[in-house]
Amino acid sequence: MLRNQKGISVYTVISIILFVGLIVVLAIPNFFNLDKEQNITDCTNNMKEIWVAATDYLKDTNADFDGDLEILRTTHKAQDPNSYYLGKRSHCPETSRQKHDYLVYGKYVSEQIGDETKHNYGVIVYCPNLGTFPKHFIPKMFYENMDPTQLQNYMIDDLDYINEHTGSNGTKKLEMVEKYINIWKEDPQAFEKRKEDNTVLRAMLFPEQFGLGADNF
Repeated sequence: MLRNQKGISVYTVISIILFVGLIVVLAIPNFFNLDKEQNITDCTNNMKEIWVAATDYLKDTNADFDGDLEILRTTHKAQDPNSYYLGKRSHCPETSRQKHDYLVYGKYVSEQIGDETKHNYGVIVYCPNLGTFPKHFIPKMFYENMDPTQLQNYMIDDLDYINEHTGSNGTKKLEMVEKYINIWKEDPQAFEKRKEDNTVLRAMLFPEQFGLGADNF
């Protein structure tokens, strides 16, 4: 058997090299964040958790939420004073150095139906890296068992429309999500308009798909 001067066989040396190489290969995906599918799952799970926290906060405050996650992390739940709305700080797993919070917008709309006041809550959460990673998007199926209000259902359907019509174009997807949020922020009649016509907000985002021009809005 071949041996070096210290008596270690060449085969032993080769085995050690191969073992170290295997460890390196297995570690690379974690070290360089290469497991894209797992990153998508982790990111969407983070956003789902934030969505639940923001929705609970809106239900207790009956007011819009401007997206300051520190409020959710430092405010005790109205129904459970021993717990905070959001327990931990999380970030997109694709973030390498500078970490940015997830982006959130919460809209509250009340309706007076006879003597009854109906409360509507709608929350949008999106990844700060959406422009680069367009699959980091809460899927429509998530909301099925979340008992969404009418307003949230409007947002769910419109966001799904945005997702379908932007596909892998993350830059366009990010642009449309932010434009959509601005509609809700700036137009006090957005809820009534959406109730009357389920395409009206989509047409504002994609006028060319509805045979319209920018002058129509």
